[in-house]
Amino acid sequence: MIIVVEDDDGVRTLTEDLLLDCGYDVITARTGTEGLSRIQREPRLSLLITDIRMPGIDGWELARRATVVIPRLKVLYMTGYSSELRPDDAPLGPVLRKPWDTHEMHQCVEGLLGAS
Repeated sequence: MIIVVEDDDGVRTLTEDLLLDCGYDVITARTGTEGLSRIQREPRLSLLITDIRMPGIDGWELARRATVVIPRLKVLYMTGYSSELRPDDAPLGPVLRKPWDTHEMHQCVEGLLGAS
């Protein structure tokens, strides 16, 4: 199961639709705070896909907190900015630059979770 946390409705919906088309179970959240709440209630999650720059809890902080809750959780970051520096305590994971294409997203998810 995958959670997508993205404050842009269009990007969140596009990401969710792509993942559903690939056969993944997906839940979504609009903010880092909402995402963390959903993560705490769903231990079956295997991948967090999160925007980096969001109001409130940003993607770096969300990933840090989420991997405390689910240590095996993999993380894929998304950003529309060219230079988002990863804090030292942020979980490792690839950074996908927006705008991404569906092939790029699918390849990243497959690489993290294995072939679908």
